[in-house]
Amino acid sequence: MQLLTNAFEYRNWMMTHYFMIDDIDGTSLLSNEELDEYLFDLRPLDYPCLAMITTSINQPMVNEVTFIYREQIAHWAERMGVN
Repeated sequence: MQLLTNAFEYRNWMMTHYFMIDDIDGTSLLSNEELDEYLFDLRPLDYPCLAMITTSINQPMVNEVTFIYREQIAHWAERMGVN
């Protein structure tokens, strides 16, 4: 789970944790254009948010990116009595 505050952090997190591409090797089966398109399609609706990689409910061998937004965290905090 990672706190993302902007698009730059999102891209870096996705490259290292979802695509598992680091700055040293940097190899990928996808072209840069394909990566950019995929990153655009999966981007969060808003920042800041918490991002995590979860297992797909319908396809257990497939990972999905899940975002938790400020409103959800505020709701949980209220339910737990956090002011």
